[in-house]
Amino acid sequence: MRSHRVTPRTRWIVALLALLVVTSGLAAAQSADQSDADQPEWADAAFDQFAGMVAVYNESITAVDLGVAGDQLENERVNLVVTDDDGASATFSFRLDGRLRMTELDQGPRSDATLRMSTDRATFDEVLGADNPAVVFRDAVADGDIRLSGIGTTNAVKWVVINTVAGLARSLGLF
Repeated sequence: MRSHRVTPRTRWIVALLALLVVTSGLAAAQSADQSDADQPEWADAAFDQFAGMVAVYNESITAVDLGVAGDQLENERVNLVVTDDDGASATFSFRLDGRLRMTELDQGPRSDATLRMSTDRATFDEVLGADNPAVVFRDAVADGDIRLSGIGTTNAVKWVVINTVAGLARSLGLF
């Protein structure tokens, strides 16, 4: 029987991973505390545009392959944080069903969110204005323009792993 020895290097790697998981969960939890009162001026108009795009997105998402992340997005409760060039952030929330269609759209964060999506205003506007927003969403996620992070320890670990694999695939030119 072979004995496995824990080396100082292994301890450092485990400690860094644990720190990454804890800080990812804390940052996501802090963002979930944003209230409707904290929304910037442009949030109401952006929410109206977002709500208007959902039907088009829902029609097209079932025909779009989101790759590895697609299966993991099913039934997630999402806080979408959009930040403008001045650093002001608006939060919108929704739930993705088993076919990745958006439901339960609301302005402001969900208290039961399991996933945080974050992006800049230009990317958000690009998705909203697209003829096929599902394809533009997929491409923005693949390009790193929309970032996904889990809320809660289990989801934080899951999305750190997914994001790491996706980043490695991007750096190798696999997508």
